Amino acid sequence: MIFEFLIFAVLAALVGWLVWSVWVRPLRDLRDLIRALANDDPHHPIVRSSLRPFAQISADLGRVADRLRRQRRQLADEGFSLRAILGSMLEGVLIVDASQRVRLANDALYTMFDLKQPPINRTVLEVFHNPELSGAIDRAFRENRSVVLELRDTPRLGETRAERHYRVNFTPLVPAGGSTPAGVLGVFNDVTDVRALEAVRREFVANVSHEFRTPLAIIGGYVETLLDGALDDREMTEKSLRTIQKHSERLTLLIADLLTLSRLEHRRAEVDGRDISLGEVIHRVLEQLEPHIRERSARVSVELGVDAIHADPARLEQVFINLLTNALQYGTAETPEVRVSSRLLAGNEVEISLADNGPGIPYRDQPHIFERFYRVRKDRSRDAGGTGLGLSIVKNIAAAHGGRVSVQSTPGAGATFKIVLPVRPPAR
Repeated sequence: MIFEFLIFAVLAALVGWLVWSVWVRPLRDLRDLIRALANDDPHHPIVRSSLRPFAQISADLGRVADRLRRQRRQLADEGFSLRAILGSMLEGVLIVDASQRVRLANDALYTMFDLKQPPINRTVLEVFHNPELSGAIDRAFRENRSVVLELRDTPRLGETRAERHYRVNFTPLVPAGGSTPAGVLGVFNDVTDVRALEAVRREFVANVSHEFRTPLAIIGGYVETLLDGALDDREMTEKSLRTIQKHSERLTLLIADLLTLSRLEHRRAEVDGRDISLGEVIHRVLEQLEPHIRERSARVSVELGVDAIHADPARLEQVFINLLTNALQYGTAETPEVRVSSRLLAGNEVEISLADNGPGIPYRDQPHIFERFYRVRKDRSRDAGGTGLGLSIVKNIAAAHGGRVSVQSTPGAGATFKIVLPVRPPAR
């Protein structure tokens, strides 16, 4: 009886071991292998079985694991490349789905609109608060075509950022084999500088037209007067011819200043920098302006703490002629006084100052006096023959030398113009 029990126990243990080794352990290994594949665990277990079906399943799962690893690596590489491309773009990029929820936005878009919160999974209206933007995206979905939008982003109340202009191109994203868009790609180009340049250009054309229209109208009027019979009146003829000459000279001066300003602003005129004597340049300018100085009974004093500088002598003469002419023409003192001085600044720079005892410049005008065609006293400036371009030319000549110009003035107490130039040319 005991022997039979032992035989039964041995047989039961043998059957159990066979079931364990042939079925249970391979099935558990398969379970652990599938779980490892699901969790992306590279150290997946091996299926221990001598049966062919289990070996084949194990081999197939191994190939699946290898393919998944390759696909994940490829996706990671593509994701890295996409992030690198989007991160390096100056244009803002936005991708939205069919419900207009944001699915992707690059760093440039965050910066453009100063986005404080992540826009992902939020609607376009929630993020940008702009119905025009939402409407353009809706059109791209409905019409299944690209839509271009000129967007003006005006800061909301309490925001400190400046108004910006964007040109946005929305393109539908249609899946392969599909016919309806699954999303829309928006590319934002910042065209604020372009629009500002266009506005400056329009203003410049308007100003030039106005500056030309006045003298041309006067010349035309006096020519008509002469043709209508005034030629027989010698006094009227002389007056007409003197007026025509005056305004033709003003037109010539205006054209010359416009050409000078154009060359300076577009850097077509190279600065002929050389080591020169500041005192010699000022002396030549005073010789040219001697008749004007004598006519106004003006006094010009020169005190130079620095004489040797590196600059273009012809351009520097132009600076002093413009500034001294302004001081002499528009000063209201009975005896105009102009003091020219120079001193050395820290950082290898020299400051040249021209101070006068004129009427000064109103505070509201001081930020604008270096703009083209800007005049503090508009009617009087035209009567004196000014073009409104002199100070703009001074600013551009200083900038061409790597320097800068500024003004300090108290109304009623004169004005001081300061030109800061490098003592030596900047290293290249």
